[in-house]
Amino acid sequence: MFEELPFSVNSGARSNHRVRCLGKLSDRGAWRFLHVVVSAGMSLACMLGVSAANARDYVLGPQDKLRVKVYEWRASRDTIFGWDALNDEYTVGPNGSVSLPLVGEIKAAGLTTGEIANSIGDRLMKSVGLARKPNTAVEIVQFRPFYVVGKVTQSGEFAYRPGLTVLQALSIAGGLRTREDRDARFEREVIQGQGDVSLLRLSEASLLARKARLEAELSHASDIKFPVQLTSRIQDDVFAMLLKQERLIFQARSEGLDTQIKALHGLREFLQKELASLEAQLVFLDKQIGSIQKELTAVSALVVKGLAAAPREFSLERALAQAQSERLSAETSLLRGRQEISKTDISILELEDGRKNEVTIDLRQTQAELDALESRTETARRLLYESAVSAPTLLARRADADLAAPIYTIFRPSADGATVQIQANETSAVEPGDTIKVEIPLAPDETGALDLTSTERHEAPRIELKAETAGDTVGIP
Repeated sequence: MFEELPFSVNSGARSNHRVRCLGKLSDRGAWRFLHVVVSAGMSLACMLGVSAANARDYVLGPQDKLRVKVYEWRASRDTIFGWDALNDEYTVGPNGSVSLPLVGEIKAAGLTTGEIANSIGDRLMKSVGLARKPNTAVEIVQFRPFYVVGKVTQSGEFAYRPGLTVLQALSIAGGLRTREDRDARFEREVIQGQGDVSLLRLSEASLLARKARLEAELSHASDIKFPVQLTSRIQDDVFAMLLKQERLIFQARSEGLDTQIKALHGLREFLQKELASLEAQLVFLDKQIGSIQKELTAVSALVVKGLAAAPREFSLERALAQAQSERLSAETSLLRGRQEISKTDISILELEDGRKNEVTIDLRQTQAELDALESRTETARRLLYESAVSAPTLLARRADADLAAPIYTIFRPSADGATVQIQANETSAVEPGDTIKVEIPLAPDETGALDLTSTERHEAPRIELKAETAGDTVGIP
């Protein structure tokens, strides 16, 4: 029976060599196996020595990622046994410890890889009850990151690699933030500010035109009276189109309201004519009823005397009842007609009042939008002034500062939890977890903030911004 067992050797280059050996070998096979074991042991010792030499001065800390390899030589079986339950990658936690199976939580912060390997071996020997400490190798798979802040192109968190210097870290962060970058940013801000002010001015003109149209509708004027700030720009195509659109809206709304009111007035006139016809019909029916009543009275007298037949009297009575019924129907139609006229008058009033309320609400909302727009426009003008005048002035004053050498400061966490501040240069070594702060010193006459005196403010040039879309020229005092 042969048993296939793994033999793994961990090197500083993070490569695994798999050697397979056979149990219960013959004498000749045993000598060969011993030669392999000795060679592998020497290689393992060399690799561990190199790894320890490379990382002997590096102490572990939170966020370091480790690879642990534990092996044990079992002479009774002539086998190198690998602890597969432990051979894995682990990350040092925020408390500076690593939690391993069979070992539990073990301190890693402040230790080297060799020291923590010895700690793991000692802990295994005690917890499992081994006769001797197993061979343990610990290597760093991924170092904890370092950070760069300050006057760099891209500040943030970056992956660490051994032998890193401040200059190399600066190159990883994109280098120093140059003056050209700031100039381009301010130029973009000026272009954006010009667009914002132009759009705000165009919105203001649109709101003023709408306000003038609503006021004309409210006063039942025949035409819109636009303000001077709009009529003075009538030569501008955008403004001319804006005023034309408001006039078209005014005309359409006025015509629509007039059409509805005229239709209601026409209905009212029709109802009034119908009432006049019903009143005339009532007069005719009254005459007819009077005539029938006279005839009926005469016939009734003759019937009493026996000079006329009774059916004649009955016929006149039926005619009288029919005429009186028609008169009641006419009176009912007359009352209904008068009711419809009243409804028509109410509809006319509701239509006029509804339009008036609608226009009043729109006018109030337009005025509120104008007030809010005025505040936004003032803010945009001030920001544009800051970008177009103040910021370039500050950059001009800081032109000499760009020639000064940058100042590098390393903030390094210590074992006791405090932070050590170290003045560094471009060749200073960087360790994982370091924060590199890059500063460019200001000129001797600078305070680091823009402080224009009252004279400078009054002498600041006037900027004329031409809005391509609205044709508006905005003066920034």
